[in-house]
Amino acid sequence: MNFANFSVNRPITIFMLMIGLVILGSIAAPLLPVDLYPNMEIPTANVSVSWPGASPEQVENQVTKRVEASMATIANVSSVTSNSRTGSSNVTVQFNFGTDISEATLTMRDRLDRVSRQLPDDAEAPVVSRADPNSQPIMSLALYGTDVELTALRDLADNVVSPAVQRANGVASVNVTGGRVRQIQLLLDQNKLTQYGLTSNQVTSALSNDNQSMDAGLVYKGNQLVPLSIKGEFKSTAEIAQVRVNLARGQTIPIGELGKIIDTYQDVTFESRRNGEQSVGISVQKQSDGNTVAVADSIRTMMDDIQKDFPDGVKMDILNDTSKYIKGSIHTVIEHTLLGAIFSVIILMLFLNSVRATLIIGVVIPISVVSTFSMMFFSDQTMNTITLGGLALGLGSLVDFAVVVLESIYRKKEEGLSPVEAAKQGTAEVGTAVLASALAQIAVFAPTLFIDGLIKNFFVPMALTVSFSHVAALFAAITLVPMLAAKLLKKGHQEALPTGKSYNPAVWFGRGMQRMTNRYGAILRWSLAHRATVVAITAALLVGSVFLAGSVGTEITPRTDEGQININISLAQGTKFENTNALASKVEGLIKDMPDIESIFTTVGGGGGGAYQSAATNSASISVMLKPLGQRELKTEQIVEQIRTMTNGNPGAQISVNSRSSIRMPGLGGGGGGGGDIQVNLSGPDMSVLRKLGDMVAEELRAIPSLRNVQNTLERSIPQFDMTIDREAAAYYGISVREIMTSLRTAYQGSVATNFKTGDTQISVLVKYPSEFTNNLENLNQIVITSNSGAQIPLYAVAKVEPGFGPAQIRHIDQERVATVQAAVSGAPAGDVSKLVEDRLATIQPPDGYAITLGSQNSSNDTFNSLYLMLGLSVVLVYMVMASQFESLYGPFIIMFSLPPTFIGAILGLYLTNRTINMNSIMGMIMLVGIVVNNAIVLIDYTNQLRTKGCSLHDALMEAGRVRLRPILMTTGTTVLAMIPLVVGFGEGAAAQASMATVVAFGLTTSTLITLVLVPVVYTLMDGWKDTLRSKWRRHTPPALPRNHGARQQSINK
Repeated sequence: MNFANFSVNRPITIFMLMIGLVILGSIAAPLLPVDLYPNMEIPTANVSVSWPGASPEQVENQVTKRVEASMATIANVSSVTSNSRTGSSNVTVQFNFGTDISEATLTMRDRLDRVSRQLPDDAEAPVVSRADPNSQPIMSLALYGTDVELTALRDLADNVVSPAVQRANGVASVNVTGGRVRQIQLLLDQNKLTQYGLTSNQVTSALSNDNQSMDAGLVYKGNQLVPLSIKGEFKSTAEIAQVRVNLARGQTIPIGELGKIIDTYQDVTFESRRNGEQSVGISVQKQSDGNTVAVADSIRTMMDDIQKDFPDGVKMDILNDTSKYIKGSIHTVIEHTLLGAIFSVIILMLFLNSVRATLIIGVVIPISVVSTFSMMFFSDQTMNTITLGGLALGLGSLVDFAVVVLESIYRKKEEGLSPVEAAKQGTAEVGTAVLASALAQIAVFAPTLFIDGLIKNFFVPMALTVSFSHVAALFAAITLVPMLAAKLLKKGHQEALPTGKSYNPAVWFGRGMQRMTNRYGAILRWSLAHRATVVAITAALLVGSVFLAGSVGTEITPRTDEGQININISLAQGTKFENTNALASKVEGLIKDMPDIESIFTTVGGGGGGAYQSAATNSASISVMLKPLGQRELKTEQIVEQIRTMTNGNPGAQISVNSRSSIRMPGLGGGGGGGGDIQVNLSGPDMSVLRKLGDMVAEELRAIPSLRNVQNTLERSIPQFDMTIDREAAAYYGISVREIMTSLRTAYQGSVATNFKTGDTQISVLVKYPSEFTNNLENLNQIVITSNSGAQIPLYAVAKVEPGFGPAQIRHIDQERVATVQAAVSGAPAGDVSKLVEDRLATIQPPDGYAITLGSQNSSNDTFNSLYLMLGLSVVLVYMVMASQFESLYGPFIIMFSLPPTFIGAILGLYLTNRTINMNSIMGMIMLVGIVVNNAIVLIDYTNQLRTKGCSLHDALMEAGRVRLRPILMTTGTTVLAMIPLVVGFGEGAAAQASMATVVAFGLTTSTLITLVLVPVVYTLMDGWKDTLRSKWRRHTPPALPRNHGARQQSINK
């Protein structure tokens, strides 16, 4: 079907079709989910097991190792890592990408059902959870106020704010931290317990059993059945004191006589502050399929209604809103896209010197973009910085097809054809070249469908978006452009440029274009006469760019400026909450007056809301929100360096300062965050040897100027008391290990026996011993446990307590003990620093049985290898597409010589702009493979057309260069100018696209300049070699004999 003829003959049909596409796209665009990055499914699952009271070594040997062994044998497991801490085990299972994680977690649960029988009796059942990249809070709120007690703030957060936010569409969970939480505490008197022959376990059970409500069934009331409910819950604290505990011989005693009941608050092991003022923190997580922007907007909308119920003096602020950065990033991409479109229209106006012709091309851009949105909607894509960035990068290419078609129509009209005939013949003449160009640009993305790993989640959406836009642009070029050209272009020859003085920029540009065409003809003529020189110069530039590439840094992902900084403080295990809080306050005081800081939110300690308080009183976290990028003088990394300098000189404390990055790629780093950019893993059996190795590695890393916050995460052994239970003695007395463990936990940590409800608030009832008792270790011997026979057995009869030292935590990678030394990269690309680290590590010789590996290096290498493989496959596919389209092996081979010059420009651009070789820049090179061949296709296709008309090769190349120079420069100019806003990289999130745009802009510019000379030279060389081979073949091949040669020879012989 000839689309051009159909379009010109049926203009109303084409017009209605385009209107339909615009309507469909306009409906689809608002329905596209908006997020920062495409949806990502990470094939990772966690197994957590709680074993209260167990030491890290006990957890490692009796829980972690057994869980690890069962997980390691599951199919498609990539790695198994674990962390054993006091009272808990966490095992992370990483599967190969492409694994069905739902099916994998079912297999994990099946294996754990078998392993559970081997775990300690008092260990809780294993819990399996899937890793969700969207599990990070999307919004953080703070409640604060003057002359308002923290208890009131906490109640307000729990009973007003949290339920309201939870009702917002797309919210998965709301977590409240900080404040003071009311609690009823029963402080037992051990002497009274001994006097009455009771244990703490009996008291706890009595409280739990006496605070019950239930439905007893239905009873008749006349002819009607009504429910019967038993209300046995506590209504006051006085009722708690009257609960009776059974004694021997049928007697009872009220709990109030066994200790002291106080209405108080949970012990303070957690505190949150907003800008130095105590507050209550509220963090919001969205559902895995939720729309971040929509959820955040919904919460913002309801904030005014929520605050109407607040008492006087209470305020609520948004501390962190991820949607702001998402909106800013998407706004930046859209802004850059619009600027690029304006630049493209300007360059077209200069080249065409016609408002009507420019209008024809300008219409193609919005139609292609809007049509792309509809195809994104039907393919379940989201509107994010990756897909919109791909659309912005492909913006220049959107007009390429239309420019080539319109320029051909223009030329036919200048030859004297009517607009209708010019539209038909001009489109038909370049139809094959335009189709080949479109297929080539789409083909380069085909390899993305065959790669694995997290990078596939990034690049497949972009590949689909760019491909959709090219399909839409191609369709518009071969239908809408000829139809509009036939209707809008004026009849007759184009007027010559005025020779007199003119103030019209288009006239100046046209005269300059004529001079450029003449000069290009002279350069091309000289190049065809000095082919060896041209090839040598190109080869020298290519070799030079290879050497220059060594000066360009490498990293997996480009660093982004999100305006957030995380400060993590860690002191020695067991540090009191007050000491940690004092250091956090000191750091707050150091940074609070920095001019670019907007707000500071601090959390000290762990817990803050559960029944049990976390023991992590040695840690604190400070989240620093900076002013918007356009309102501050310094970049985030510069502020990070200043804070690192300020926080130096705190002996005994580990303070890490890192910029936050939303690009979190497991095993690849994320350009920031708390985990460190460089991680060195040390593996081996003995913790003390690993600690020494870690110190050696840390010293080597500190010698590298680009590394900050070098830390050996394997902490020094901490003092602890180890209790060894005499199982034979315990069995003799009929006492279980669980009874011993729960008695000790109640005494020293406390056990929540039940909950006391008042209004909408649940208040926990905690049974524990007073601090005067627990602060003296010798009182352990006073704890008495009741045997099955009712005898009072002192603890020392069944257990022995000894002082000792042990690790705070034990980490495993693939079932081996590991220690990790981590550091943050500053002022240099992570890939370059990794090479320096490798050189330093090579100087350390670990003992037998121990190994030192640079963490994530293998993953980084695999990622780059996949990207380079994609690049190579893209080149092959482009050649195959062109060979199939032109039904020739020879022509496409010549066209492929336009690719090497792109490398020259790409590397030069990255070097000049101080950007790195990363995933995005390599993806830009892959895009270039499809873009740069367009110019060569247009040039060679027209050359071949002239040769079929009888022109000599030299004349055909000269004429093709003269005729095709304008469309080549037009398409290159529109594409490069469309990239300029992204190359400059201003605005929120612009850095993510800058390296890709730099590669495309510089690579295409260099390729165009060199291709205009190199490809004709290569054409003549290849044509000469082809003629030489053909003549040699003919010379060495004997001439074919005529069919009647044998009969004629017999006649001669006769």
